[in-house]
Amino acid sequence: MYSLHKMKNGMDVILLPRKTMRSAAVMYCVKTGSSHEKEEIAGISHFIEHTVFRKTKNRNNIMIKKPLEEVGGSLNAFTTRNMTVFYSKVPSIEIETAIDILSDITFNATLIDEDIEKERNVILEEIAMYEDDPVDLTFENLSKNIFDEDFARPVIGYKHTVRELNNRKLYPYYKKHYNPSNTIVVVSGGFDEEKILKKFKDMNIGESGINNDFKSPILKKEDILIKKTKKELSQNYIINAFKAPNKKSEYYYPSLILNTLLGSGMSSLLFNKIREEEGLVYEIATDYNAYRENGLFLIFAATTSENIKNYNDRLSETIYNFSDRKDLNEWFNYGKKRLIGRLTIDIESNVALGMNTLDSYLTYGRIVNIDEIVEKIQKVQMEDVIEASNIIFSSNRYTSMLNPE
Repeated sequence: MYSLHKMKNGMDVILLPRKTMRSAAVMYCVKTGSSHEKEEIAGISHFIEHTVFRKTKNRNNIMIKKPLEEVGGSLNAFTTRNMTVFYSKVPSIEIETAIDILSDITFNATLIDEDIEKERNVILEEIAMYEDDPVDLTFENLSKNIFDEDFARPVIGYKHTVRELNNRKLYPYYKKHYNPSNTIVVVSGGFDEEKILKKFKDMNIGESGINNDFKSPILKKEDILIKKTKKELSQNYIINAFKAPNKKSEYYYPSLILNTLLGSGMSSLLFNKIREEEGLVYEIATDYNAYRENGLFLIFAATTSENIKNYNDRLSETIYNFSDRKDLNEWFNYGKKRLIGRLTIDIESNVALGMNTLDSYLTYGRIVNIDEIVEKIQKVQMEDVIEASNIIFSSNRYTSMLNPE
């Protein structure tokens, strides 16, 4: 059972007690990501995510990390286009320590130039690593050609913007966006609900401020083909993407099942037909990214130059003739059963349960528990999945290719 609480400082706190657990996860979600940035400071949210771990007004980097790691816990963070999340996994007896440290880095970081300079070099190395990775490059080329300006920018930023970021840019941005009224806290696992709620109520952290929108990408309304080359490649990396239903659509859950049956696991349709039977690719998988107002369905594959034509033919044949398959019911059942099974297994993790809860709250303004999700999936009929596939594969096709030079 969950509970939602609004603090006086504007922060939302979601508590998910699980009495049988001996561990807990705490996550601080700040509704700030690359889509909230301007072009000239691209990557600033990601830069802040890195730098807050170096020093706060109350702790140095040892005092931030060691109290959690020495008891077997962990501390981490990630940045997306819509949010920055700081999170910790700890034994239940250390949950208050995790809350104190996460509050400190979220609202009290110093972001001094010395620490910024050290982290700048780390981030430039990270950008170089992404530029060397053909999969990341293929996805990045897709994003910057099919999305609007706010979503086209890479989350990590550009080399030239990262080189220009300093305390005079980072600190004002941090104080504006990293505040309690722009933050949702989720606590999941074994803990005393009344005790933890009292702790949040008694905490004197930050001041209310900006409350960002949770944005959705705007997609180009035309077919797009992006072809790039890179030295020292032996394979071709191909992404085919299509506009897909948003999270509020009646076809959201049918699209999840379609994604699962087509490209999730070695027993999925595309893996079976194109990799196992035809031997045309080494790797093939699908993904479905849904937002409040829009969605994107992706099919990724890696193949050699001599197999590209056959791969494209088999892929088109599979997705455009999907509803004509004689074995469609078998694949529909696979997709539904696997989707429910994976969701059930995933929420055994406190972090996964917390992220699932956070996602539903940000999308619908309320918490959708796993039983409600499973019930919605169970109600999906094969005709719903067929209609979802018709909607997706009749939309514009966006193709990003990275080929050997």
